[in-house]
Amino acid sequence: MKTIKNTLTSANGFSLIEVIVALSISSLILIFLTRLFSVSLNSYNLQEQLADMNQNAKFTIKEISDILMQAGADLQILDSDPFDKDTIIIPDGSTTPCSGFTIKINPRGGVFQIPENKPAVCSIMVENAYAFRLADKLQKLPGPNSKPPIKIYSLTRYDSLTNFVVFNPADTFKEGDVIVSFVKNHYYLNGTDLCLDNDSNIIAENIDTMDITFLDVDGAPTSEWKTMRSVRITVCARTSIPDRKYSGHPDHYRRITLRHEFRLRNKVGSGAL
Repeated sequence: MKTIKNTLTSANGFSLIEVIVALSISSLILIFLTRLFSVSLNSYNLQEQLADMNQNAKFTIKEISDILMQAGADLQILDSDPFDKDTIIIPDGSTTPCSGFTIKINPRGGVFQIPENKPAVCSIMVENAYAFRLADKLQKLPGPNSKPPIKIYSLTRYDSLTNFVVFNPADTFKEGDVIVSFVKNHYYLNGTDLCLDNDSNIIAENIDTMDITFLDVDGAPTSEWKTMRSVRITVCARTSIPDRKYSGHPDHYRRITLRHEFRLRNKVGSGAL
């Protein structure tokens, strides 16, 4: 008597049902691993964005604070001149709070007092020309033998071997006149970019807002350098891309706000500028 072979059994001894069940389980495991990988990847990307956001906020606070702490360094002689209508710090719009400012800095303390009368010249020998490096302008403060106003020159180069500084245009100088080197930098927000001097020079990204408030000795807001004593900086940074699962803000960007308040180093004490 012939026996009927079981057609549901494979040559290896596995039934078709067993194979289907194994494939189904494998598919479920594959789907689970794919979703787990996707969730892990999204979580990693989110953590990376949050880390970048925190770093941008902290960097902006530190960068702006460090720059403002230099305000007035080696420039006291400028502020003491009654004819110097220029100021060390000029808030954008001459208002406070502001989202940007222009600051005058003497990068390496280039200062020299003219010892004798000089005819029209475009170069002067100083004690240490190397101290005039990194600056791009000179300012002449009229001495007792000169008449105001102050004058500004373009500093074209310096020679540390001969101690000459070269500038234009040429001008006459009287004994007692003082020349001071300086550079002006403009920090401001362009959209969400913190820029220095121009839109292409970006030093920090994804800065949502930056409020800088200059305060006087009583803690009241002021926009005048002569009355500035301290600064309060508030920076709000955001992630680079929105998170659709985040509903804390209507645009789905995550944000962090940092605040820092400090005294202006060269305005501390009763003898401050």
